[in-house]
Amino acid sequence: MVINESLKKKSVVALALYLALFIAVFGSITYMVVESPVRAKLEENLDIKNEFLAAEISAPLSSSVGVLKSIVAMAQSIENRTALDEALCQVFKLNDGIAVSGGIWPEPYSVDPNVKLTSLFYNRTSDGVVDKIDLWNNPEADGYHLEPWYTSVKNQPVNTITWSEVYIDPYTHVQMITASAPYYLNGQFAGVATVDLSLENLVKFVKSKAREHDLGVIVRDTNNHVITEHNFRVGRDIYVSQRQFGDFDWSLEVVNARRLVSDQVSDIVMAVELGIVPVMLLCLMFGYYLISQYLIKPITDIAKKVGESKEGGSIDINYQSPDEIRYLIDTFNEKTIYLDQERVKAQASTKAKTAFLATLSHEIRTPMNGVLGTAQILLKTDLNLEQRKLLKTLYDSGDHMMSLLNEILDYSKIEQGHLELENRPFPLSSIIGSMHSVYHTLCNEKGLRFSVFSEVDETRWYSGDKARLRQILFNLLNNAVKFTSQGMVEVYLSEEVNDGVTELVIRVQDTGIGISPDAQSRVFKPFEQAESSTTRRFGGTGLGLAIVQEITHCMGGNITLTSQEGMGAEFTVRVQLEPCKPKALDVHIERHLDYRGLKALIVEDNRTNTIIIETFMKRKGFITSSVENGELALKAVSTQQFDLILMDNHMPVMDGVEAIAGIRNMLGREKDTLIFGCTADVFKETRERMLGAGADFIVGKPIDERVLDDALYQYANKLFQFSSKRRSNVEPLR
Repeated sequence: MVINESLKKKSVVALALYLALFIAVFGSITYMVVESPVRAKLEENLDIKNEFLAAEISAPLSSSVGVLKSIVAMAQSIENRTALDEALCQVFKLNDGIAVSGGIWPEPYSVDPNVKLTSLFYNRTSDGVVDKIDLWNNPEADGYHLEPWYTSVKNQPVNTITWSEVYIDPYTHVQMITASAPYYLNGQFAGVATVDLSLENLVKFVKSKAREHDLGVIVRDTNNHVITEHNFRVGRDIYVSQRQFGDFDWSLEVVNARRLVSDQVSDIVMAVELGIVPVMLLCLMFGYYLISQYLIKPITDIAKKVGESKEGGSIDINYQSPDEIRYLIDTFNEKTIYLDQERVKAQASTKAKTAFLATLSHEIRTPMNGVLGTAQILLKTDLNLEQRKLLKTLYDSGDHMMSLLNEILDYSKIEQGHLELENRPFPLSSIIGSMHSVYHTLCNEKGLRFSVFSEVDETRWYSGDKARLRQILFNLLNNAVKFTSQGMVEVYLSEEVNDGVTELVIRVQDTGIGISPDAQSRVFKPFEQAESSTTRRFGGTGLGLAIVQEITHCMGGNITLTSQEGMGAEFTVRVQLEPCKPKALDVHIERHLDYRGLKALIVEDNRTNTIIIETFMKRKGFITSSVENGELALKAVSTQQFDLILMDNHMPVMDGVEAIAGIRNMLGREKDTLIFGCTADVFKETRERMLGAGADFIVGKPIDERVLDDALYQYANKLFQFSSKRRSNVEPLR
């Protein structure tokens, strides 16, 4: 097992996540606890600044109101016009506030019955000079008594003061605002006193105070009109301090200009958190160090030791604490000792099973060679119809027994991981042809309809293991034919390309007994069939589908099953095959070669097998000799010239591998004699040893005469190398 994730890394990640969560939760709690009182305090501070600023702004405005009241008092108390003129002029000379002009505006004809407009109006210039302005007394004008600032206080109670809207002075072109108040003589309304305030000076004053206190300020009059504004920006969640001030009922709105209350709150909360969090982090890191040192490190050490002891061995680390980790170490060591013992037993059992299967294969194939060989020989003799039918049944039964044995051996290879795939070009049409030739007849005998439907190009060649692909198809078809008593068996072939990988899709469908949903998961397990009665009714080892599944997986594919009980079954197999260019086909044309006079040495310790092989060879025209072991074979080859040697493997005194090697090491031309290994051992290792020792070809037992004929034809040149007789006009296949 590979450790894909480190416990230390996971603990660090967990710590990081915990710290992030802790900081988030702690920050949120801190913010909720600290934010409210801090915000309240900061808002209170802003309100205090507003109050001070309002007082500072009120001072010059109140001073201007005082000037206005002084003018009212003079208008009501000084009857002499000249004295009043001098007094008013003196007021504006002495006043250096924001009141830049003003005067009295008597009712028309109230001063002189012959003069309608008799105002006394004064303006102070920027250099302090006071000018008296008579433009408002123009008799051609409509009259100042019609102006809003006049009518707004006419006949109003004593001490009434009104403020005009902001306007542009037509003479100075400066923004102005006028304060008006009525004055009375002998209890009768006599006129209006005014003071004009320069907003330019007021704005400068307000801006200076706003900058001084780092504030955004807006001043509104009693009608909510903006008188002046400086750096006043209002956004979402911004606290605005509002206040009404002065007898004139103006309002002042104030915000922090640079750092808003919310920003100040955040900074203070952050400062609190930054003061506490490091301490908490140090505590957490110290806690993590303890956990890492006394919990994580021992576990990682155990994992390292376990990784180093894959082939056995106990965990040996210095851990003294009598806790669960110590218990884990001790228990693991106990289990390791036990498993080592069991592993030794399992290895011995596996070796014994392998040896048993090899022996079983050899011991069964040896007598079956006699059975099937004799049947093949007898089938070529003159027999009546009944004899031929019985002999054919005998041969088929023996062949079926060999199929069962091959299934067991195949699954044994799969279990041991010894299943290997070839990668050779082959045409798909050859497999389709094999299916037709074998299963068309079998289905006809059972009254079934057999069909093959292929969507693949007829000229398609693949590079892969043709024999294993054929085994997949034939195992599925064997089951389909076996479990179908009426209806049809159909094969569908198609090709799909997924992510650049070509897959051959095989669907085998039948109308047989079907498989229940509960049993479908069992049919791919070795030595199991759908129901216990299935084996009794239909026979078989229960390995066919297990082998198909394993071969399919080895070929990069998969197998699926769709079935209903009593409604047939459909198996779908996908295997990866690489399309390739067509190759030249090796066409085996049956030719009657003349083997008469050629000498064959049969090296075989089993008398029955010797008789079978001798019969095969003599019927072909060979002159045969036989010996019982490899040592006798070396003596025979050294004294006689043979054209062919048929060498068994398992023999007393000297086995076939040693004998073949001995022949190939001889000094004469006998070392080049054609040698066919003839063994009942089907394991790859045995065949490779015989071929490695110098065998030209391996003929498996039971011997199939067609395989033997093909081999003789393929190696005809070497077979006839010592004979003057040559095959007529036939070149061997290499």
